[in-house]
Amino acid sequence: MSADEIQRSNLAGTWYPADAAELHAEVKRCLGEPHGDGELAAILAPHAGYRYSGRAAGAAFATVVRGRWRRAVVVAPSHYHSFAGAAVFPGSGFETPLGVVRVDDTGVRTLTESPLFAADARPYAREHSLEIELPFLQVVDAALSIVPVLVGTHDDAAELAALGRALSALDDDETLFVVSSDFTHYGAQFGYLPFPPKGPDYVATQLRRLDFGAIEPIQRLDARAFAEYVGTTGITVCGRGPITAFLHVGAERLDGELLEYYTSLDVTGDYEHSVSYAAIAFRAARQAAA
Repeated sequence: MSADEIQRSNLAGTWYPADAAELHAEVKRCLGEPHGDGELAAILAPHAGYRYSGRAAGAAFATVVRGRWRRAVVVAPSHYHSFAGAAVFPGSGFETPLGVVRVDDTGVRTLTESPLFAADARPYAREHSLEIELPFLQVVDAALSIVPVLVGTHDDAAELAALGRALSALDDDETLFVVSSDFTHYGAQFGYLPFPPKGPDYVATQLRRLDFGAIEPIQRLDARAFAEYVGTTGITVCGRGPITAFLHVGAERLDGELLEYYTSLDVTGDYEHSVSYAAIAFRAARQAAA
C-alpha cells in the first residue's frame, strides 16, 4: 500500500448505516446531549455494531470537546491477525460514509521508529475494532486526524508495557487517546462459560461482577492488577492488549471514571450469549490534599 492509499469501509451497511445522513443521525442519537469535558485525556469505548454498543460509545465520545485536540491515537485489538507488537496503518486515511479521516503522518513515523511498530495495512483489511470508532470522531470533531494502531499481542506483559512506553512518545497536550475494547464475551459460541446460563437475572448479576473486577483496576490505571485479574478469571476482554498498553501510558497521572455499562443481554434479552460494553473517561489525577 502506498502512503496515499485510503482504507475503504468494511462496516457501512452492516455494523452502521451506509447512508451518510442516516449514519450522522444515528451517531448523534448515541451521543445524546453534548457535555464536553475540558479535563479529558483519553476514553475507552466499545466496538460492536451501533445497535448493541452505540449507547456506550456515545457516552465516551460525548465527553470530547470539539477543537480541543489535534489528533487521536486510536488503539484497538487485531481480531483476525496475530502478530508481535503493533501495526500502524501506512496509508493516508480511512473512508466512512461521512468522508475520509486523515492519518497523522507524524505520529505514524514516530511510532515506526520503534521496532515494536510495523507499518502494515494487512491487519486492517477486515478489522472492525478501529473503524467502528471513526464516525463518532467525525461527528464530534471532523478536523481530527488519527494515528491508527492495531495491537497484535494480548498477554505478553513485558511487550505490552514496552508498547505503552513507545505510545507515550505521542502523549502531549494535543493528543487524545481512544482505546477500543468490549468486555466479557459470554456463552458457548465464545467458548467462555464461567457460570451456567440459569436465567437473565442470574447471568446479568454474574456478568456485572465479572466485568467490574476488570473495570476497577482499569479505572485505577493499574496494569498489573488488570493483567492478574484477566489471568485468574480468563475473562474474555478482547481489547486487553490495547488496554494494558494504554495503562502504561497513563499510569500515575490519570484517573478513570466509568460513564456507562451494560450488556447485549440488556439489548436483546439473550442470556445464553452476551457481550459487555463499558465507557470510561480518563482525566488528570487529582492530588491528595496535604
